[in-house]
Amino acid sequence: MKKYLLLLFIFAFSFDTKAQNESCDGSRYIDDVFTDIKVTKNIKYGEGETIFENFQELYLDVYEPEGDDVSMRPVIILAFGGSYIGGERADVGYLCEAYARKGYVAVAIDYRLFDGPLFPIPTADQMEVVVIKSVSDMRAAIRYMRQDSDTENLFRVDPQNVFVGGVSAGSITAFHTAVLDESDEIPQHIVEVIEANGGIEGNTSDNYEYSSEVQGLINFSGGLNDASWIDENDPPFVSIHDEFDGVVPYGGGFASVFGVPIIYMEGSKTCHEIGDSLGIMNNLKTIEFSSIHVSYLITEPFISINVKYTSEFIAEIICGPTQTNTNEIVNSLESIGVYPNPSGGHLTISENSDIDLDVELFDIYGRKLNNYFGNKSLDLNGYENGIYFLKMTDSKSKSVKTVKVVLEK
Repeated sequence: MKKYLLLLFIFAFSFDTKAQNESCDGSRYIDDVFTDIKVTKNIKYGEGETIFENFQELYLDVYEPEGDDVSMRPVIILAFGGSYIGGERADVGYLCEAYARKGYVAVAIDYRLFDGPLFPIPTADQMEVVVIKSVSDMRAAIRYMRQDSDTENLFRVDPQNVFVGGVSAGSITAFHTAVLDESDEIPQHIVEVIEANGGIEGNTSDNYEYSSEVQGLINFSGGLNDASWIDENDPPFVSIHDEFDGVVPYGGGFASVFGVPIIYMEGSKTCHEIGDSLGIMNNLKTIEFSSIHVSYLITEPFISINVKYTSEFIAEIICGPTQTNTNEIVNSLESIGVYPNPSGGHLTISENSDIDLDVELFDIYGRKLNNYFGNKSLDLNGYENGIYFLKMTDSKSKSVKTVKVVLEK
C-alpha cells in the first residue's frame, strides 16, 4: 500500500509542484500566517454501534485558514481526550484553530466512547473494544477527507499529506490508527475484536476505495497497548508527554480512569525508543518532573509553543528537512549544485574546496535513509524510483541547504 501511495504522490507532484512549492515558503506550516479561521461544522462522516449497542451518528468539524488560495493543503485530523468516557470534538477546537492559522486544514472528529455504567469501573477487555471502535471511526474520517478531495473538493485537502493526532485518549486512538496493521503480531483476543468491528479498516463507513494511511502522527500524551506494533514502515511521529503522568504512562504502565488502573499501555517514551531503534523519524519532548496530565496544553504561552513544536515536525515531512529552520540559504552554500537531477542512480555534488559537507538523504516521509559524510559522489541505485531530499550541512558554519532529488532509473 505504501508503494502505491508513493507512486500516487509522484504522479500528483508532477502536476502540482507549483502550488506545493509556493506553500513551502519557510513560514507557512510553522508560523501563524493567517488570522481568521473558517469553520464548517456538523459534517456526518460515519455511524456505528457503541459498545453497549447504541446507534451513533458521527460528525466532524473542519477548520480552514480564511483567505487561503493554496489549491492543495495538508490536513490534520484530531481526536479529543477524556479517558474514553467523556469529551467532545469541540474540546480540540482550540488546537484546530491553532493549526489552521499556520495554513493547515484541521479537523475535529467524534468517535465512539464507553457508554455504559461507570461503576464498577470499565474493564480492560471493554476498553480494548472501545479503542478498536474509535480507530474504526478515525480511519473513516481519514477516508472521508480523501473522498472529498477526489469528489466535491470542498476543503482543498492534499490526499498525500494526511496527518492524525489527538490528546490523551484521542492520541491513543490516533497512534493505533497510524501504526496498527495486519502485519503486526496482535493477540488473538484483540484480533477477534477487530474482526467483529469490520476488520482493520473498521465498519464506520463503507468508502474503502480510499486509503486510511497517514503520513505522520501528533501524539499529545498518548501511546499504544503494545509499542512493538511499531515497525519500520510506520509513519513519523512527534510526541509530548509529562514525565510522571499518572493517567497515561510516560513509559510502560497502566492507564487510569478516576485514578484506578485499567489497562496496560506503553507511552511516548517507550514508543520513541522503539521508533529510534527502527530508524523512524520521531521526536519526543518530555515535560520533566511534571505529574500533571497534558500540563503543556493548559494555558498560554505553552499551547502556542507546543503547537509550533509539532508544526515544525509536520512541516519537515511536507516541505523537506530544512524548511523548519529558515528560508534563507547561507552564501557559502548558494553555489553548490546537485547533478544530474533527475538522476539515473548516481549523483554528484558540485565541488567547493572551502566547504566540508555532511550530506543526509531523506525520503518523502521525512525518514533519514543514509549519511554520506564528506562524500560528494552518491550512489542511489539501492533505492526505488521516487522523490528524495538531500540535506547538506556545512560542518563548520552549520548552515544548511536542502535539494529535492528525483530518482528515475
